[in-house]
Order: sequence, then C-alpha cells, then structure tokens
Amino acid sequence: MYCYLSTLQAVADAVREACPPVGGPCGQRLSRLRARLAFDSTTGAIEESCAIASRELREYAGMAFGYVERHRVELRRAIASLEDVVRTFAQRQDFYGSRLRRFAAKMENGPSLPDSDRGNSENPDESIASQVDGLLSCVESMSHESQSLLERMRDELERVETRLVEAEITDPVTGLMNRREMERRIEAVKARGESPVLLLFEFRDPLPREVAQQVAARLGSQFRHNDLLSRWSNCQFLVLFQGLAETARTRAEQVEPWIAGRYLLDTGAAFETVVQAGLVEEAAAFELAPLPGR
Repeated sequence: MYCYLSTLQAVADAVREACPPVGGPCGQRLSRLRARLAFDSTTGAIEESCAIASRELREYAGMAFGYVERHRVELRRAIASLEDVVRTFAQRQDFYGSRLRRFAAKMENGPSLPDSDRGNSENPDESIASQVDGLLSCVESMSHESQSLLERMRDELERVETRLVEAEITDPVTGLMNRREMERRIEAVKARGESPVLLLFEFRDPLPREVAQQVAARLGSQFRHNDLLSRWSNCQFLVLFQGLAETARTRAEQVEPWIAGRYLLDTGAAFETVVQAGLVEEAAAFELAPLPGR
C-alpha cells in the first residue's frame, strides 16, 4: 500500500512538472486521491482509485497533446507571419536603396556641370535644395515604414502569446485550475442539462503570492479528488462541487474557518485574512469578479 501511494504521488508530481500549463489541476486531483486512500485503503477504494487515476491520466494526455499541438500550430503561424514581414521589409529597403542611390548620383553630378551649361540649368542652390528635400522625404518614409513593420511584428507576437495563454488551464501561482478552464467546465455541466453547484470563497483583500499558495493547499486538503478547484481572481477561489447543493453549503461552512485567519510569510511576518464562503446563487454579498478586459 505504501508503494502504491508513493507511486501515485510520484505520478501526480510528474504530471505537474511535465507540462505545468495544463498539468496542475490533474496533479492536484491525484494528490487528493492519494490523501483519501491514506484514510480509506479498502480493496474497493483501491480499485476505484485505479480507475480514477487511469481516467485522469488519459484526460491529461489529451490536454497535454492539445497544448503542445497548439504551440506547434501557433509557432508555424508566427514564423509565416514574421517571414512575410521580413520579406516586405527587404523589398522596401531595396526600393528606398534605389531612390537613395539616384539622389546620391544627382548630388554627385550636379556640381560638375560645365559653366556654359549651368547658365541654362535651374539655379544650383534650388537644385541642391530640391535634392535634399527629396532625400529627407525618402529617409522619413523609410523610418515610417520600418516602424510600421516592427509594429506588425510586435502585434503578431502578442497575438500568438495571447492565443497560447488561452490554451493553458493551470493558474501559475497556485497550481489550481485557472478561471478560463473553470468556465469551460461550468459550461460543460450546463450543456449536459445540469445545474452546477458552485462554492465561492471570497477574501476581503487580494492575497500575496505565498498566501494564495497556502490557501490553495488548505482548500485542496478539504475537498475530494473529483471536486474541481480554481483560482477565480486575486481574492476569490471557486469550487465546482460534485454533489447536492445542501451538502455543498454544509461543506462551505466547515471549510471557511479552516482557510481564514493568519498565514505566515517567508519573512516571518503574519498576514491576516477574512473570508466569506457560500453557494454562488445564494450569496448576495458575493460577486464573481470579471475577467480582465470584460
């Protein structure tokens, strides 16, 4: 039994480390499954855990493959876009290079005109001024187009980064499910014609990074492996509870004092927290914070 639990924890750790952007929630659930088995190691519980672990690993494999494939597609798209920008940049450089060479030739040949011809030509000062104006205009156009192409490159890289972030399902601070993935899970429950049972734990103030990590660890120890936990905002944690609303309400009341109170920081200082917990549809005092940009 010890070997089995150790292996299960090793798998949970490996899942988190192999692909952090998608492995965090799966690793968290496997760790909670291991903790449950430590208290209930009956034959039935062990057999059930094997089935659950297999299902979790298959789901993780699909998500990790999708994430890596998304990176491959986005990388190819970015390379193609950047190649187009570089190609356009080279073409425009050739064009302006030709213009600059023509201006250079005119300026080089202008002063060497014979005196007899100069009388029939335009005023030399006006000719030079015209060439200088043309040269400055060419340089200004080069600068403007170079800046425009660089902006295109930056915009494309930002779009690629945004699309890749949207493929992540793990909150990088706590290792819990991030908000986007929780929203997808909630919509999946609704699509099955069911009403999601949601527990919200809302702290009065935004949590420092290390406190958020400790809160996530405490929450994880208080819920079953099949309850989905997420970091909803800087001061909110949301749980998609697998069970009846009445059971969830009772569980929220039990967990609230466990995650409230004092947390110790690495500096030795203490951080005091105040938290409210309850079912989302019942708590008028709660408000799910919108995603940035919404």
